[in-house]
Amino acid sequence: MQHSRQTTRAVHSLLSRQSIELDAELLAREGGLNVWPQVEKRGLLFLQLRRNRLVVTAGAHIGLIPLTPAIWFDVRPKLPVSNLGRVLEASQRSLVSLEGVSRHYLADHLASGSIVEFIAANLWDAIKPIFTNGFLKEFTQREEYTSHPRGKLNVSRTLKGWAHGQFHRVHTQRFEQTANVPANRVIKAALLLVLRKLQLFSRHASPLISRINSAMLEMPSSIEDLRSSDLLVCNALVEARRLNPAREYYYRALEIALLLLASRGISLEKAGDDVLLDSFILNFDDLFEEYLRRVLQRHAPTGLLVLDGNKEGKRPLFDDRAAPPAQPDVVLRCASTGRTVIGEIKYKDRPSRDDINQAITYAVTYGADLVVLIHQYAGTGDAGLSHHGQVKNIRVATYAFDLDGIDLEKEEQLLCRSLFPLVKP
Repeated sequence: MQHSRQTTRAVHSLLSRQSIELDAELLAREGGLNVWPQVEKRGLLFLQLRRNRLVVTAGAHIGLIPLTPAIWFDVRPKLPVSNLGRVLEASQRSLVSLEGVSRHYLADHLASGSIVEFIAANLWDAIKPIFTNGFLKEFTQREEYTSHPRGKLNVSRTLKGWAHGQFHRVHTQRFEQTANVPANRVIKAALLLVLRKLQLFSRHASPLISRINSAMLEMPSSIEDLRSSDLLVCNALVEARRLNPAREYYYRALEIALLLLASRGISLEKAGDDVLLDSFILNFDDLFEEYLRRVLQRHAPTGLLVLDGNKEGKRPLFDDRAAPPAQPDVVLRCASTGRTVIGEIKYKDRPSRDDINQAITYAVTYGADLVVLIHQYAGTGDAGLSHHGQVKNIRVATYAFDLDGIDLEKEEQLLCRSLFPLVKP
């Protein structure tokens, strides 16, 4: 399901967990629904027929998601986010591609690690047709004095050589095909650049690094390093679409390579038509949880442990049984005293009764006298830490984190300054 610049499609805006009604007749084709197969399988969109209406409900994932080739949904976070790129980078999560589904993006400022990894994966995918269908080449004139002549003999220059006693050599001229052209030099330079960047700050890219290294080894050895004029030449080539139609598979690779070499990234929030890449999806519920846990871990002072209850911080829920496990989102623990505070992170404007019940259960299991339910600030009421209630010796607090704040770094610091003193005896 590749989509070109000319593909006509209707794009409906939708918030995660929100529903919209469509006329079911719009989707009917050959007696059925021509729905992209991964939509419901991966929980991206949920469908329900009500008479002649189709109810489409977004799941936890955000991104530009196709329902059919002609009907797409731009699913956005249900609560405002001021800087999705920062949230993504701080969470140390990767952008997940929708296989076989592409979209255009707006070029943006210098890319973070997660976005570079995403663009690099797209570059590797874009150069595969080049290895399959052939490298762009051009004829270049080659002249040489040689004892093994090939091509056309240049009599006058040969005689000059003989005049200096070089009777064993002749001067020849010939035209040879070479892959050492601007387009290939640009792609090679982009591959080298992403290798350096991935090795520098990517946490999940080892398989991708191996694939790009393999691609580098497969490139013709005749391709030299980037020249100062190559970027201008290739930008003009892409803009004017001057390639032979048989080499159109070069355009996507060149667009991505030029983006990388210009130290540009992509906008995850704003629409654009600068570069064609895979459509990405993000489970925002998981992203919000991982983001805040990483923030706490990064700022934790010496002697304060911030544990992931899904991994090293989990323990059996019951005292007399190994299963099921208790898995709070965050376990804050003083290393010297063992004092523990439980944190539950919920991407919603307020915790539900079930959320509160679960947090209290975890507090009992971990022997904690305080639980904090961290949720997103919805713009009304007080942001920050608030008392919610008390059950026996267990205090329940909430923390409204302003994910739409102008200065996310400041919001992160406020969270840490509010929670870390709670762990002290």
